[in-house]
This record gives sequence, structure tokens and C-alpha cells, in this order.
Amino acid sequence: MNEESFRQLLVDADGAAAMPAVRADLVSSVRHRLRRRRQSQVAGASIVLCAMLAVVPFVRMGPKPAAMAAADPSKARDELRMIRLQADSQAATINRLMQYQHSLDVRARSARKFDRGQPLERIQQQRESAARLLTQDGDYRRVIELFPETHWASIARRRLQT
Repeated sequence: MNEESFRQLLVDADGAAAMPAVRADLVSSVRHRLRRRRQSQVAGASIVLCAMLAVVPFVRMGPKPAAMAAADPSKARDELRMIRLQADSQAATINRLMQYQHSLDVRARSARKFDRGQPLERIQQQRESAARLLTQDGDYRRVIELFPETHWASIARRRLQT
């Protein structure tokens, strides 16, 4: 394939294409939306934890704490120890969930960076697209001349033979 012909074809295609309608502040609005989403997720998890901690004293089925403390101080200490263990367990679960969410965010960011960093694949896709357009226009000889190694060049060869 002639590099200069390919370059000229891309320049002509860029000149003929209209600019996409994009708002000037699109990037900042997307970042702002993602920041709000993360803040609302953390706030939601905090609210759920607070609600659970607020409901725990009302859900007790046993005797009143004052009556139990007067009856047996060792039972009160054991129950307090159990409540602390439950609170620690719930806090650990929330921490694990937040770490998992953070790892998902990191993975998504790295995947986006990986997708942006593949210029050779994007160029090959653009070549295929240009060859397809020329094939659809019926300019088979030009497809074979400019893009001989593409799938569309083999289709153009078959169409010229028939």
C-alpha cells in the first residue's frame, strides 16, 4: 500500500467529515457526575451502617439492661463484649466492601487507559473502514491498490473476477 495515498485518503476523509456536536464542558460534567455517584455510594453505605447501629438497641429481646446489670454484672460485660464484636464485624464488612468498590474503580480506570493506548489497532480499524466504504462505492481497483491486505480487498478481487 502506498503510504502517501493512504495519508491523502485519510486527510480527504477528515476534511469531508463534519465535526461531532460535543459540549465544551463534557469532560468536566462526566467527572462531576462520577464524583457525585461515588459520594452518594459512600453516603448510602454510611446511612445504612448508622441505621443498623441505631436499630440494634431496640431489637433486643432480653430483659432491660438496668435489670440485667443489677442482677449479674458479668452477663452485662459479656453482652457488651458481644455487641462490640458485632460492631467490629460489621465495620470490617463495610471496609471490605469499600475496598472492593475501590478495586473495581481502579480496574475500570486501567481498562479505559488500556483502550485509549492502542493506536495501531485504531489505525487498522480505520483502514478496514475506508476499504469498506470504497468497496460499497464500487471502486474495487482503488481498494485493491490502497488496501491490498484487508478483507475488503479480497472481496473487491472476487467482484472484479465475476
